[in-house]
Amino acid sequence: MLVWALLGGKRAKAIRDYLKLGRLFGTTNTWGAIFLGAFTSTGTATLTDAAKILMIAIFAHAYIGAINEYWHIEEDKKHPQYHYKPLVTGDISKRNALIFIYLSLIMMIILSIVFYQNLSTIALILAALFGTMYTVKGKYIPWANDTTASFGAALLIVYGAMTIGEVTSITIVAALCAFFISVYSQWIDGMKDVDTDKKFKVPTTAVRWGYTHDKHLSLKDPNLLYFIGIVITIDVIYSLPAIYGLLSLTYFYIFLFIGIPIQIFLIYKLFGKQDKESLRKHPLIFLGSMMFLAFVLVIDKITIWGVIITFTFIVGWVYVFSLFGVCFSRN
Repeated sequence: MLVWALLGGKRAKAIRDYLKLGRLFGTTNTWGAIFLGAFTSTGTATLTDAAKILMIAIFAHAYIGAINEYWHIEEDKKHPQYHYKPLVTGDISKRNALIFIYLSLIMMIILSIVFYQNLSTIALILAALFGTMYTVKGKYIPWANDTTASFGAALLIVYGAMTIGEVTSITIVAALCAFFISVYSQWIDGMKDVDTDKKFKVPTTAVRWGYTHDKHLSLKDPNLLYFIGIVITIDVIYSLPAIYGLLSLTYFYIFLFIGIPIQIFLIYKLFGKQDKESLRKHPLIFLGSMMFLAFVLVIDKITIWGVIITFTFIVGWVYVFSLFGVCFSRN
């Protein structure tokens, strides 16, 4: 009760507003990608590295989240779902938001250089650059909408590997999987928000291919075929270490007996008429299972308990933030 009382004050509200501005409830998505990359490298990741990477990820995620909020403030003012956002309500001024953005970017770079005195920071800066390109321009360009942010996601994996060692073939596999998982995220968001994206002329695949929530998805619909294509591509890439004998088959058996059934179920669930609620639940299962399988790639190094603990931390972080009212949407 004392915690909740403290969070009711003006200072606590200001903290919550800046946490929302930087979308810091999702920090562990960025942390997870970088930490996974570290485990795929030739080096040995430690709990100290986990803490260092978390500090870097906090500012990296805050930078991308805040610049997205800042750049799209006028759109958000017209969006009924985002009326609560601190820039929309005026609880944070545009000037202070800019300061927050520059501070996050500078701290991200400084911490990366201090903690890892090698060329890895270049990969981190490139990842941030692709995230910025998506926000500023790529979102409004066909196909760049689907891929710009995805290049940033892949580079986070590469950055993680470079922090403590060298990039390996498993790093490349993980980076490619991250790329296509991010492509899926762009696709499902476009499906869910197709009406709003049409209004603001955002050329998602759903908008370009004429999807509406009144349509029944079938194998004749390019939107459903696109998702199936993404899944097959990820599966082929994910299978490469088993095909070439790069890892023990433990990871592959988990993929076959857990990952594949979930994917088949999610493909089945997309048949027929969809609404925003069903399209909101879909990524929770898909992204959750793909995140789990991503860390299964390094199960030889961290064991199944390491996979479970890491996955629990990633999900738990989001849950704890939501308890304090710091989340993406009130809906």
